[in-house]
Amino acid sequence: MIGVFTMNKDRDNMLVESTLKGDVNSFEELVSFYQGRIFNFLSKMTATREDAEEITQEVFIKVYKNLYKYNCKWSFSTWIYRIAVNTLRSEYKKVKKAKNIDYYASIPELPASFSDYPDIAYEIKEQRVEIIKLIDGLKEDQKTALLLRCMQDFSFKEIGDILGISPEAAKMKIQRAKQTICRKYEELQERGRVK
Repeated sequence: MIGVFTMNKDRDNMLVESTLKGDVNSFEELVSFYQGRIFNFLSKMTATREDAEEITQEVFIKVYKNLYKYNCKWSFSTWIYRIAVNTLRSEYKKVKKAKNIDYYASIPELPASFSDYPDIAYEIKEQRVEIIKLIDGLKEDQKTALLLRCMQDFSFKEIGDILGISPEAAKMKIQRAKQTICRKYEELQERGRVK
């Protein structure tokens, strides 16, 4: 499977080169393309909008300061996500333990068609909250690999590049993450916490 970002490699390299020559508009174009994607990934990793915004901003500051280190032989998308993951590791650990995360805030509203069935709507929302909690409770590397695969559509090779591991190790982390979620969800069902 080709990752969604692979097709943009030539365009990204051209924008990086222009930015390094002093073209601010080229960097703005890179930011415009990646900012929403990075923010979306970080918001799932942190489960808070504020932290995701703050870390996203820090990521782009680091990207700008280190752009001269980028090698066009690499994929820019994996390079920027690697910066995002490393920034998340260093910045978020400082504040995560002190936070009381509201998992309900990260659940999108259900379609209006469910308003006639409040019992079903409540059940669905509860299931989603439990799944988000299970994902959030994964080991950090498993959670990162899973979200890069399922939400950002990166290939195993790209995930390996981002995390500094082999594609096989990336695939294994994702499989273990899925197995853990399924096992723990079944345990919740047995205890009657979800249906």
